[in-house]
Amino acid sequence: MVRVAVVGAGWHGQGHINTITQIDQIELVGVCDLNENHLTKVLKKFNVPVYKNYVEMLEATKPEGVILVTPPEVRLELVREAAERGIHCFIEKPPARTLEEAQKVTEVINKTGIINSVGFMYRYSKAAEKCRELLAGRSITNVQSTMLDGIALRENWPKWFFNKGISGGPIFDQTIHIFDLSRYLLGEVEMVCGFQGNKHIQKSHDFTIEDSFSLALNYKNGPLQTHTHSWVYSGFVCQFTFVSSDMHLTLDLAEGSVRGHIDGDSISYVEEDELYKQELEAFSKAIQEKSQEPIRSSYQDSVESLSISLAMLEALETNKIVNVGDNKEQVIHIP
Repeated sequence: MVRVAVVGAGWHGQGHINTITQIDQIELVGVCDLNENHLTKVLKKFNVPVYKNYVEMLEATKPEGVILVTPPEVRLELVREAAERGIHCFIEKPPARTLEEAQKVTEVINKTGIINSVGFMYRYSKAAEKCRELLAGRSITNVQSTMLDGIALRENWPKWFFNKGISGGPIFDQTIHIFDLSRYLLGEVEMVCGFQGNKHIQKSHDFTIEDSFSLALNYKNGPLQTHTHSWVYSGFVCQFTFVSSDMHLTLDLAEGSVRGHIDGDSISYVEEDELYKQELEAFSKAIQEKSQEPIRSSYQDSVESLSISLAMLEALETNKIVNVGDNKEQVIHIP
């Protein structure tokens, strides 16, 4: 079994802890958080050693891997402390606040050679992998992606999500997942532009994000993509449609399916996914095999998805076309 510790015991961290309890090859040896209430809940629910001091936990539990579910601005030192002890790192998205910070973390990872993974779970979708197989070698002309959710309609949702200066809004919470997967399937993005709106929930002191937006992207290898996103839809939709002269495919991540046609042949693929479990299983396998190979989203690769997200934020705020990578100074504070 692989000995793993978790840093960050809020609702997302507890989600990872719950997932770990379902994976036979992982032993949870410790949980660290600065919040006493979070630690009390974890101790009561999971009966695992808890710590307020990160280094103390590393020294006491000797984990082989750590799962970092923390604000991105504190991750550099957390990664450094682990990496210098030879402890491998699974890092939740977003990988950093800025490209400069991400570069510093990358340098630590490269210097120590630890196995590293970032929590872009859609890369582990069986349907997405099937779609990638079907798209391989084909010339894609158009892509339409859609993500609709009702986060802004939920009265009990943490209010900091709706403060753009803290959360980054839907771009950093959800859209970064969409375009990380887009990169995995299609290649690198060159330019992005977009428009935002607040037709349902007007901006206010407590709600500074856009409730909906649309984006257009141009890829370096040719495809054009449009993306529609909303936090004021009562259901949940997460889909991609891929088009070429002889192909029309729809990838539905909510139901784990790929449907459509290629060269006149009908395609229908459905497979159940446990995405959070699958990404952590890959992390534990990589540690066991002492190989980065099982990991589909390395830290260095994730920096490109961060770069796209920063470009999207700039495009929405300025109504201009933004070249990806021209945003090294932009900072988004995320708790």
